[in-house]
Amino acid sequence: MVQLSRHPKQSTEALLAIDRWYDEAQRAIMADEGLIPAAKDRHLKELRKEYKERWFLAHNDAQKDLAEWADVFRSRAEEAAQPKMPKDREARILKHLELQRIDNRIERYRDQPVRLLADYEKAVRSGDDVVAHELEEALPELLSKGERANFQKRAAENRRARLSEGDRKKIEEAEAFERERQTVLHAIGLQRSARNSGYLPGQITPTMLETFSPAGRPPEIREVPNPRWRDPALARPITTQPRGGVIGPDPGSGDPGSDSSET
Repeated sequence: MVQLSRHPKQSTEALLAIDRWYDEAQRAIMADEGLIPAAKDRHLKELRKEYKERWFLAHNDAQKDLAEWADVFRSRAEEAAQPKMPKDREARILKHLELQRIDNRIERYRDQPVRLLADYEKAVRSGDDVVAHELEEALPELLSKGERANFQKRAAENRRARLSEGDRKKIEEAEAFERERQTVLHAIGLQRSARNSGYLPGQITPTMLETFSPAGRPPEIREVPNPRWRDPALARPITTQPRGGVIGPDPGSGDPGSDSSET
């Protein structure tokens, strides 16, 4: 498994922080005994409005951050995949001259790609990464459909084999980052849809607000017990099996092995 130097989830930390902020704020409002229900309702509406504004801004920032980091990893991978020119100045000049010669051969033998395939095989055998890369870029458009697929598969294998350990890790990391990025984008897209539909985060509180409409009077907001809330202090583990012993036949069932006796 590839260890990412930066995980796409880090781009969504602000979204989680805003959810935590909302949860703490709405619980504080509901627990404030100095507020009447109507005031709590007003504060909650203001909080929900602010929460949505902040969350959607953070969502857009997360998308932008994910795109920027994707560009960073992509550029690293592209640089790693490029053949390395000689460091020595003279060797570099000679290599450029050789590339010019190869470019001329590509133009001359566009209708005879078999000659260029021979050049490619020679470059691969001799370890000439620069020339091999140049021909890997040019040959696919000169080959027939069937030959193109086979060549591209072999060229990809050769490119991987030519990579240094460090360059291979950069490419694998970029691929892993993109897979994780797509997963995160899908997840925050679902979250956005949920919030557009009215979803709000937060734990269930002991009380809730309800609007009552008494006959002949204006609507009234009241604070009532929340039927969905369960006091954690009173919660008991659900027992599905006895703590010890073996469940045997019912003594009154008359099954063989029971302690009941016939009369």
